[in-house]
Amino acid sequence: MGVGETASIDERGRITIPSEIRKTIGKKEFKVELLDKDTIILKAVETRDDQIKKIMNIKLTGDPEKALTDFSTAKDRYGGRHVEDP
Repeated sequence: MGVGETASIDERGRITIPSEIRKTIGKKEFKVELLDKDTIILKAVETRDDQIKKIMNIKLTGDPEKALTDFSTAKDRYGGRHVEDP
């Protein structure tokens, strides 16, 4: 990725981000900040879809022997107690 690449504004006020930068970032939504009269900052924003994909890609692992544990008996064994909802 080159530093100082040039982008232009079209007649409708849109700025095209160079393809190499878009591919590197991999995001489609950005927060736009005006630092001063000559400086605009774009920060990539993680969308709800991005967050969902991250969560769906989480692989949980554990001890297969404990997967079928009846947790109500474990609760009793370790001093847990049932609390009624208010």
